[in-house]
Amino acid sequence: MNLTIDIGNTKYKLCVFNKYNMIYNTYTEEISSEFIKDLTKKHTIKKVIFSDTRGVDKDKLIQKIPNNIKILELTHKTLLPIDIEYNTPKTLGKDRIAGAVAANGIFKNHPCLIIDIGTAITIDFITNKGVFKGGIISPGPEMRYKALNKYTGKLPLVNYTKNTSTLGNSTITSIQNGVQNGILYEINEYITRFNKQYQNLKVIITGGFAFLFETKINYRIFANPFIISDGLNRILIHNENNI
Repeated sequence: MNLTIDIGNTKYKLCVFNKYNMIYNTYTEEISSEFIKDLTKKHTIKKVIFSDTRGVDKDKLIQKIPNNIKILELTHKTLLPIDIEYNTPKTLGKDRIAGAVAANGIFKNHPCLIIDIGTAITIDFITNKGVFKGGIISPGPEMRYKALNKYTGKLPLVNYTKNTSTLGNSTITSIQNGVQNGILYEINEYITRFNKQYQNLKVIITGGFAFLFETKINYRIFANPFIISDGLNRILIHNENNI
């Protein structure tokens, strides 16, 4: 069994895989040695991979994992089952790498867009031949809401909503429609452009705020909240003889 640990900006996402099949997942704000020990014993974990986008103390994390388990940290030097064409691979987000690996593995021989809507929004493209070309990074919903409140004198801090319309009839609904429709139009336009250029394009959406948009996008999409974990598992399998 493999254990993947995806360290996000606010939470840890842990998943257990039997080969390519996920059999367990959980979210937690903190992880203890006891929790890891019980989890690895219950599922007979042999290998662990972790990816950190937050900047935790990795030595402390590694100390929580039993000594008999092989550990791989995803870095820009890790061997991958895809090719990376990115001018600054050292600064390329580990979540973006893992998402591209998963998309390429799930949708073999198809070009893919991976849309991750979280603290930030990333839209990344990988070719049908498994070449990661790059993508875009823009502010996520919470960042946009906070920016309007912080950088203006009178606009309130507004929470997101699942119900938006074309026009707002109050300051709150105007902000909600502006923020969330702006994101929706942004996503739809990127998909439109890539659809025109690449046949049989697959679009995968993930991230903590994906639920706000996945039913409103104008194209067929594949919603997968565990696409990053799936990619981490595939990277671990790809490196099983090198750990």
